[in-house]
Amino acid sequence: MLKYCSLYSGSSGNSFFVQSDNTNLLIDAGVSSKKIISALRRI
Repeated sequence: MLKYCSLYSGSSGNSFFVQSDNTNLLIDAGVSSKKIISALRRI
């Protein structure tokens, strides 16, 4: 099963998390690591 979550989307940057049965993929463009870690903890 494929899961998709937009962590951040805006003029300051975008970040998306994609997960399958055996793979986790983080796609980031311009978002700070602190914001990404906080968003990942929420999901």
